[in-house]
Amino acid sequence: MTFTIVETWYLTDEAAQDATRTMQIIDDAIGENAHHHPGWNGHATFLQDRREPNVVTWVYPWRSEQDHISLLETEEPLVQPLIDKYCTKPRTIRYTTELPVEVEHDHH
Repeated sequence: MTFTIVETWYLTDEAAQDATRTMQIIDDAIGENAHHHPGWNGHATFLQDRREPNVVTWVYPWRSEQDHISLLETEEPLVQPLIDKYCTKPRTIRYTTELPVEVEHDHH
C-alpha cells in the first residue's frame, strides 16, 4: 500500500505569477535534505490550482508517517524563511493512503 504526502503551499500574488520559478526555488532549497533522508521514496508532482493559482500542491510518496515527521524536524529551519518570503500562510500537510479501487472497467 502506498503512503503519500499531500503538501499545500499558499503563495503570495507575486510568487504565484511565476509559480514554476517559485516552486523551483523552494524545491532547490529543501530538496537535498529530503532526497538524502531514509524515508524518501520518489519525486514530487507539483500541481497549481486553476481557480486559485496561489494554491500549489505537492504530492509525493514517502516510506512512512514516522519517517516524514523525522524529515519535518530537519526541514523546518529551511522552510520557515521560504514561507515568510513566498507565502501568505504556513503550508499544510496531509498523510494519505492509496485505496485499492479497481479502475479498469469495460464500459462498452
